[in-house]
Amino acid sequence: MDASLFEETELAHLQQIFTQHAIYSFGRSTFPDGSPLYSSLALRAAEDKEILRLVLYTSTKRHRPNTLFAAVQYLLFNEVSDELVAFYPNLTPEPRPPEEAYPSFRAFCLKHADEIRRLVTNYGVQTNEVGRCSDLVLAFDRVAQLGGDRSLAMLELGASAGLNMLWDHYGYDYGVAGYIGNRAAPVQLRCELRGDILPPLPQAMPVVIWRMGIDLNPIDVHDEGAARWLRALVWPEHRDRAQRLEAAIAMARQHHLSIVAGDAVDRLPEVLAQVPAEATLCIYHSYAMNQTPEPVRERIFAQIADAAKTRELFRVSEEWYNEMPQAELELFWYRSNEMQHEKLAECQGHGRWMKFVAP
Repeated sequence: MDASLFEETELAHLQQIFTQHAIYSFGRSTFPDGSPLYSSLALRAAEDKEILRLVLYTSTKRHRPNTLFAAVQYLLFNEVSDELVAFYPNLTPEPRPPEEAYPSFRAFCLKHADEIRRLVTNYGVQTNEVGRCSDLVLAFDRVAQLGGDRSLAMLELGASAGLNMLWDHYGYDYGVAGYIGNRAAPVQLRCELRGDILPPLPQAMPVVIWRMGIDLNPIDVHDEGAARWLRALVWPEHRDRAQRLEAAIAMARQHHLSIVAGDAVDRLPEVLAQVPAEATLCIYHSYAMNQTPEPVRERIFAQIADAAKTRELFRVSEEWYNEMPQAELELFWYRSNEMQHEKLAECQGHGRWMKFVAP
C-alpha cells in the first residue's frame, strides 16, 4: 500500500477511535469511571490530524487515546508551570472547565511532539489497576475450594508491574456482605455489590505458595520513570485510584516479584514447568487478553488446555472483549480433556462495582 494512502486510512481509523473513546470511555461523566477532561480533548483531537499523527505508529492501536493522554500527563508531572496544568483536577485545586482545555493541550503536544512520540513508542497501556483484585479474589477463593483447599500457585498473564500479584496482601470491603483480608494493609479496596446475589466471601484468605507473572514489557516499580508512567495512566479525575496506586507501588517495592519478560506464547511452557506439583495451579488475566490479537490469544488458551492433560488447572479471566456489553469475571476449570466454565460476575473496569451472577 502506498505510504500516503496507508497514513490517510490509519488517520481515519484514529478519528473513529478517539470519537468512540470520547463518548463511551471518557465520556461517562455521570459515572465515577468517566473523565470529562479526556472526553472533551478526545472529541477535539479526533478532528486534528496533526495531533493524531503523534500516535499514528504506536502498537497499541485500540488504546491510542489512553496512550497519548498518558504521555502528556507524564510530561506534565515535570512541567507544572505550563498553562495546561490548570485543567487537570489532580494537578490544581480549582481546575478550569475541560471544554476550554484544547488550545492549551494542542500547544503542549506540538511543543513536546518528539518526547510524546518517544513515550508512546516505548510504553503501552499497562494500567495495573489493583481495584480489580476485589473481583479476582472471589474467583481465587472459588479456585481454592475446587482444588481441595490446597495452597495456590498463581500465574498472571499480562502482569505489568505485578501489583495484582499481591492480591492476598490487601484488604477488601464489600459493604453489607462483609470484609476480608488485611485491615492493616496500606491498600484497602472497596467494591459496591449490585444485584440480588451476594457473593460468598472466603472465611480466610487462600494460601499462596508460588507466584509469577509474564509480560511483554514488565514495569519495574523500582524504576521511577516506569512508575511515573503507571501514575500517568490514571485519569486526572480519579484521585482515589491514584492514591491506591501509590500505596500498591510502595507495597510492591517491599516484595520480590518474579515477572518473566516476553510473549506468553513463547514463555508459558517453561514457566508452567516451574509450578510446584503439590499446589493448585491458577492462571489469571485481567484486561490483558482483550489487548491481545485473537489468533495469539487462542494459541495461549490452547497451550493452557494442553498443559491440563498432565495436571488439573484453573484459569480466571476478567476481560471486556468487543462483543461484550460489560466486563465479565469467568472461571475455567481444566481436567484431562474436559473444561468447565462458570460466569461469576459482571464487573466495572476499575473494580468499583460488581454484579455477582453465579448461583
